[in-house]
Amino acid sequence: MGTLENGSLWVNDIIPAGGEMSEVSCVFPPERLAEVAHDMIEGRIEGRIVGWYHSHPGHGLFLSQTDLDTHMRFYQFSPYAISLVVDPKSREFGIWIYENGVGVVQLPANLIHII
Repeated sequence: MGTLENGSLWVNDIIPAGGEMSEVSCVFPPERLAEVAHDMIEGRIEGRIVGWYHSHPGHGLFLSQTDLDTHMRFYQFSPYAISLVVDPKSREFGIWIYENGVGVVQLPANLIHII
């Protein structure tokens, strides 16, 4: 969850999917997404959906084809949607965005600020 302010995307909160998970996949149930949307409409959640996150424990930082497909689905919520991938074993993370004319690209570290 986040906002777009002065040309910067601010991520303020995360909402866990609570779906099916295995070592190599996770599913964000459509019912959960509907619940989040309803909570936004009712004012229980502030901000807007600005992307999604998941982990690749011990597998590194990349977006699989399934991840790329999921990333593109988030453009229904925001043209500035991000994908955050965390590898908790290496303690690294990466953020991807869609760049017009190029496709999905990883943001360089100098554009990411953690406050």
